[in-house]
Amino acid sequence: MIKILSEKSLTNKQLRIFIGFVIVITSLGLFSPILASNDANFYAVVAKHIFFSHDFINLTFNQQDWLDKPHLPFWLTAISYYLFGVNVFAYILPGFLFYLLGGYYLYLLARHLFASKEIGLLTSLIYFTTLHLMLSSIDVRQEAYLLGEIIPAVYYWLLYDESELIERKYLVMGAIFTAAAIMTKGIFVLLIIFSGLIGVWLFTAQLTKLFTRKWLYAFLLVLVFILPELIALYIQFDAHPQKIVFGEQHVSGLRWFFIDSQWGRFTNSGPINTGKASSFGHYFYYMHTLLWAFLPWSLVLIFALINVIKSVRLSKEVPENPRHKTMRISYIYLLATIIPTFILFSLTSFQLDHYTNIIMPFLACLCAEYLFNSITKLSKHVLFFMQVALAYILCALVVILAVITLSGNVFMLVITASVLVVTLFVLLSNNYPATKILVFSVLAIMLVFIFTQGVNSSAYARYDVGYNITQQLKNTDSSVPLVDYQVNSLSLEFLSPHKYQRVADVASLVALAKPYYLVINANNWATVCSGQNKYCASGQVINSFKFVAQDKFIPTLFYSNKLAQNTQNVLLVLIK
Repeated sequence: MIKILSEKSLTNKQLRIFIGFVIVITSLGLFSPILASNDANFYAVVAKHIFFSHDFINLTFNQQDWLDKPHLPFWLTAISYYLFGVNVFAYILPGFLFYLLGGYYLYLLARHLFASKEIGLLTSLIYFTTLHLMLSSIDVRQEAYLLGEIIPAVYYWLLYDESELIERKYLVMGAIFTAAAIMTKGIFVLLIIFSGLIGVWLFTAQLTKLFTRKWLYAFLLVLVFILPELIALYIQFDAHPQKIVFGEQHVSGLRWFFIDSQWGRFTNSGPINTGKASSFGHYFYYMHTLLWAFLPWSLVLIFALINVIKSVRLSKEVPENPRHKTMRISYIYLLATIIPTFILFSLTSFQLDHYTNIIMPFLACLCAEYLFNSITKLSKHVLFFMQVALAYILCALVVILAVITLSGNVFMLVITASVLVVTLFVLLSNNYPATKILVFSVLAIMLVFIFTQGVNSSAYARYDVGYNITQQLKNTDSSVPLVDYQVNSLSLEFLSPHKYQRVADVASLVALAKPYYLVINANNWATVCSGQNKYCASGQVINSFKFVAQDKFIPTLFYSNKLAQNTQNVLLVLIK
């Protein structure tokens, strides 16, 4: 294959340097003062309980048994807490490392599928500069871990299938990463891990491979490696049928793991659901989600998919040279990996944008292969003009939004970065189209990422009551408990070094042993004091904080008239 990238665009060395630059910029999110979502704070709190209780079996929240996710990410987060303490950096780090691991194995997978280091490197570059993957590497949920589990599993099983004998290294590594993915998200991950191989087997009339001793060993080894999860679930739930879990007794953790968790999410009928009724439009939810989540490569993806559809001819009467046949098998493998999972997500009633993360690496493979083989034609291609225009539009949006939402040093940082990016655009304006389409797109999305982190660490931090109260109590006696009365701040429960306790009624609040710090809404404090004058007389109001709930933050950020409507006044009171 002609090394077009080396001649018309970035060399392999330049691509590696560019990838390293992107990773360094993204890693700055590790030092964010707060976590970016309620989900991340929630998972951080669950892992915090493991850290303080040293109980790696029972997942709990608010002193109640919790059954919604498998254990592995919480175990890894707790271990990180042991190494670095309970803080934002320690929470993000394990997921970020899995994200990096996914990028490395994606390079290996693309290089193997297309027999090209250039395509492998270009695939990794697209992976590391896809907007939602970048954001998810910092806003760590299960999907960040899955990237570093599913992609290696897919890679090793592909090599295992191609080996004539039972290659032990591929067998063990494939089983380890597959088991890790299952212990992160559940058994549905087997669909995306194995659907590519099954698609190729169907296409080449080799489906009987699935029932051979070779693959029986594979499935048995996966089962062995998920035993820690099964044992933990059995001990916490099946061995204690008297426990009340989401209002029910006789809850089987093993049944939940193999059946209920998957079906409950598919139908949106589980105890944790979106609270929204399904509509016809939800079948197309992930189509329009990909248009923004896959930025800046959304346009490339559309052209790449059209190219793949044209290339994968179903008629076997058309003569094929060996290279064309190999390429078609690679296309089929990737499409069979992507399409079943995408259809499943589109059919399910429980839909969240980050679910698409696990198919994005395979979409990146298709985009990289398309760009690699189209680069010499891009100067006259409509995609070139659209992609360059998209880069300028993204930069313009960042500047406009920075003016609206940011201030101080963070504002100056984003504006300076914008000027540098646009300057680079101008300096590179007469370079090869391939350089422009890659460099412009990457620099533009880097600017978008810097802006989002600026919003998180500056604008949102101003209204995160948990972060601000923790800063207020930084140098106080951590042995004094912290009581949350109906504020229910997940970030406060995570960040505060004080013993945290939630209280829902006045009688329980008044009966608590003193002293303690009380976090309470100003209106609720007035209500409590109207009937408990003696209690309030023992309280010293230390400070008042502006608090905006996470789901109302975006409207508040962009519409100043929403500020008063969505902002709560939360008091920090020392009860003596």
